[in-house]
Amino acid sequence: MEANVKRFVSLLVVLAMIAGLTAGVSTATAATTTTLVLTVGKVNYTLNGTTKQGDQAPEITNSRTFVPIRLVSEAFGADVNYDAATKKVAVLLGATSFEFIIGQKAVKVNGDAFLMDAAAYISKAGRTLIPIRFVSEKSGLNVAWNATARTVTVNSKAPITSSIKIGLVTDVGGRGDQSFNDSALRGLEIWAAKKSFVKGGGYTPMTDAAYKQSLADNAPDLTSRGIAPLTNVVPVVLESKEQTDYIPNLTKLAEDEGCKLIIAVGFMLSDATYQVAKEHPQTKFMLIDAQPSDPTTFAPLPTLPNLVCFLFKEEQCGFLVGAIAGMATKNNKVGFIGGMPVPAVQRYEAGFLAGVKTTNKTAYGTNGKNVSDVYAGNFGDQPAGKLIAQTMIAQNCDILFHAAGATGNGMFEALKEAGGPDKGLWGIGCDVDMGKNPTLYPAGTLTCAIKHVDFATYASVKSIVDGTFTPGVITLSLRNGGVGWAMDNVAKVLSAAQITKIETLRQAIIDGKITPPEDPKAVSAWTAPTGY
Repeated sequence: MEANVKRFVSLLVVLAMIAGLTAGVSTATAATTTTLVLTVGKVNYTLNGTTKQGDQAPEITNSRTFVPIRLVSEAFGADVNYDAATKKVAVLLGATSFEFIIGQKAVKVNGDAFLMDAAAYISKAGRTLIPIRFVSEKSGLNVAWNATARTVTVNSKAPITSSIKIGLVTDVGGRGDQSFNDSALRGLEIWAAKKSFVKGGGYTPMTDAAYKQSLADNAPDLTSRGIAPLTNVVPVVLESKEQTDYIPNLTKLAEDEGCKLIIAVGFMLSDATYQVAKEHPQTKFMLIDAQPSDPTTFAPLPTLPNLVCFLFKEEQCGFLVGAIAGMATKNNKVGFIGGMPVPAVQRYEAGFLAGVKTTNKTAYGTNGKNVSDVYAGNFGDQPAGKLIAQTMIAQNCDILFHAAGATGNGMFEALKEAGGPDKGLWGIGCDVDMGKNPTLYPAGTLTCAIKHVDFATYASVKSIVDGTFTPGVITLSLRNGGVGWAMDNVAKVLSAAQITKIETLRQAIIDGKITPPEDPKAVSAWTAPTGY
């Protein structure tokens, strides 16, 4: 009996694999077609045109066609985990997991419950037969019934067993910054590999429901982008504790791990990424938030055929949350907390200042001097972020915006301790929708400047899986879904008319009618649009 159960699950594993291939999910390598032809009442069958001798014929029971799993498992192969005590079977293959009990119609596929129209059973010959109709519907198999010949033809693709290692090196903020690094990790681990990280190391399979929830929480504006799990992606993540870790980590992923793509998270990894990419021309690299440049002239370095750089128009989303801050402040006093003055953060800063200038010239002040503007000097010092925020609150700032990674988490801590919205105090997050993060301060998050590092990461991984990797520079903006703003608690503070104005500003940027400045120093001379 146990052997039969294992063979039954072997089929499910194979079918799970096939489902990923036939449903349009990207694959690691080109798959070959496998054709299995079974005849009701006959033990002989053909596999890819070759006649073979079997020991169990397909049967028709209660108007349902049942096929022997042994033949399918021998054709495709699979492994299982079986709990004899509960008769439960847990299966994990790539992004697909199964859990069922033999002999019952109930089955779980990727954590979601389904009900088969007929349960598997044991034949008089002691062989396990399964209902091919349900299996084909859930797996995407091409199953054809020939009533005249009484044959069942199963067309599928052979299992893809090769895996694609994708490496990722974090900036010093590391995993758990609840911002920039975590966004990149989400794009690789969750959206591409469909895995959940286990604290201490390793991964567990993610259910379909959890996967969909991640997209709903973090990418409601990307529903048309076709984000779906990619087959056989294996994440390999190395965290950088200090800047001297960059080159060793990148090199380890290229030489020891043999990663097909290595993702470098952040501007600070720019020089190291260019160097290691140049030394490993057979490995592809993705650099987020930077384009390598000459340290003396600052001119862009020559494009490498194995390096793609993703940049974002942070000034655009920064502008929108700045406009919201200008409308929301009651004290006409707002603050900006930066991590380090790298280009991406400065674009956030410039956009924010320009947005405040557009909707509240009093809060902006003469040449922006009324805005409290402080850099912490790093991205991983939450106590420093808290202290800066406390100082700004003491200066009567009631709206604070941070672009400081994990350092900025201290801003939310300070706002909460100071009374938050009950005291008229609000925080604005960046990179991700921090208003959806229960470990921060959702109740005190007015809005967030969204930068889809997660989507950029996913797109790069997909280019490796699909074989469409293209080197060069890719810039994501409001126009192509790369940046945006989150509603969070905006409707509690702004009127419907004010929110309409924010959307008007957003569309004006997309249409090219408004161009927010990228340099904070240029904001004072920049002419703000009127009527807002």
